[in-house]
Amino acid sequence: LAQISAMAVRPSATMRCCSLLAAVSLADGLRGLPIPAALRSAAPVASTSRSLRTVQNIRRTPHACRASPVISMKWDVQLAPWQLEYGLQDPSIPLPTGALESGAPAPFEITDEQRARLIEDGVVHIPGLLNDEWLEYLRSATDWQVQNPHFWSVAGVVSGLYDYIQRSIWSSNSAFANFMYYSPLASALAGLSNAEELRLATDLLMVNPNKGFKWHQDNQNGPIDAFGDNKALRWWVTMDDTPPDHGAPVYLKGSHRNTCVSPDAVFVDLEQDGLLQYPELLEFRPKAGDLIVWHARSIHKIDGPSSADWGSSKRRVLGGTVALNAATYESMGRALFSDMGSHGLVDGDPLVHPLFPKIYPKPEPSEMAERAAGRCTRTREGMTRLASRMFESAGEMVSWTRVLKAKEKSRA
Repeated sequence: LAQISAMAVRPSATMRCCSLLAAVSLADGLRGLPIPAALRSAAPVASTSRSLRTVQNIRRTPHACRASPVISMKWDVQLAPWQLEYGLQDPSIPLPTGALESGAPAPFEITDEQRARLIEDGVVHIPGLLNDEWLEYLRSATDWQVQNPHFWSVAGVVSGLYDYIQRSIWSSNSAFANFMYYSPLASALAGLSNAEELRLATDLLMVNPNKGFKWHQDNQNGPIDAFGDNKALRWWVTMDDTPPDHGAPVYLKGSHRNTCVSPDAVFVDLEQDGLLQYPELLEFRPKAGDLIVWHARSIHKIDGPSSADWGSSKRRVLGGTVALNAATYESMGRALFSDMGSHGLVDGDPLVHPLFPKIYPKPEPSEMAERAAGRCTRTREGMTRLASRMFESAGEMVSWTRVLKAKEKSRA
């Protein structure tokens, strides 16, 4: 979404894509060149259910949170060209004990009740996905990434919607790739869907959503049919406790069954888009290490701090979409920010390619080797494909700009 916003605030999305194409050439030209040292040194919680009609009268109640290490905020992300990374990154963070030797995702048990909640409500909260070791691992990888920003984070960071945001981070940072390969995430997602195979369709690292995101559905899910029945799952792992007065994800219970909202829409109006038929709100206050999973059609929002500044608190989240079982490549002519590599797939082909790696029941060594060799990144071909499809995705862009204009009007 932040990448869409970076386009929307410009006079022309097509012009923005041309700039991105030029940026690919810049990145290709700079990748591998040494940066002078002088330049580098210069600079278990249950959901809360309530009614839409009473939401404005709900008073938030503070709750005890697990202690987290204090890091000075806001992070000052350095975007000077000589301070950015342009290729593969490896923080060399040790994996939790036994993770590498297993060669597969760590186990995680899902209950029948949790499976039923996902089917009925369109969303489920899974407490305690990550143990202390995995939580510290993911936090360390995230903090390192923010301190060593990648070129592909620039558009999102400049938008100001997040302190840091980067899509397809698994492909450029080995620590996040290893998290996808070996953490209990894939086991939990497979357990919720009774899936025999999972492939990563997209991922997104998000640090501090300063403006929050109003009611919306997720349609940047990669080249798959994420709105189909039992085709995909959205997921979100938080590294921090929810603050007492903001930052709680809120979902319209059962809204994944709606047929009112266009697949092209991002943000929605509950009244105009016929969503008042889903009056019950599910608010989750996840703690560090918890997982939230939902259907891509589920309407949801998250409110940022009123000051648009998380201050001394923080919200570090890794999220994304997985394709279930024998998924097929379905771009449907859309502009997809997670489909900017070279793969040769066309609609209807099996979704089998290192750019969309298998993570369950275990990762494929050949696909892991392709990523490690730097062949799972964005390319000129992929960026050209994105640019050529901007017109077909005009509905999504209009949905986004409508919300931006509404925010500007409210400020005035």
